[in-house]
Amino acid sequence: SASLLVKERKGANMELQINHITKEPYNGNNQVELSTSKNKNGFVSSEWLTFLQAKSIGLSIGRGSHGISIFRGFGSFTDNEDGKIKTVSRPIGFARVFNLDQTKKL
Repeated sequence: SASLLVKERKGANMELQINHITKEPYNGNNQVELSTSKNKNGFVSSEWLTFLQAKSIGLSIGRGSHGISIFRGFGSFTDNEDGKIKTVSRPIGFARVFNLDQTKKL
């Protein structure tokens, strides 16, 4: 389990939610959504993975488990509808991830 901690605004510590395969922490709102889900569902692990990532390492997702939708990535797009050119960042896809506690060995 990851032991990375971040300081929240009110001074409390919050464990970072990370991808089980890459060991990279999730960013922005994904971090908030996954932390909230972890606490709400009583998960012990702070590690998450997609269905395909789980399958690739010999794990299955438990029957009846519900994943969390997260932004998969962001892309920059140029918008000049109003005659002014501006670059905006928008999500380019979504992924559904499951907590490591929701998995079983195949």
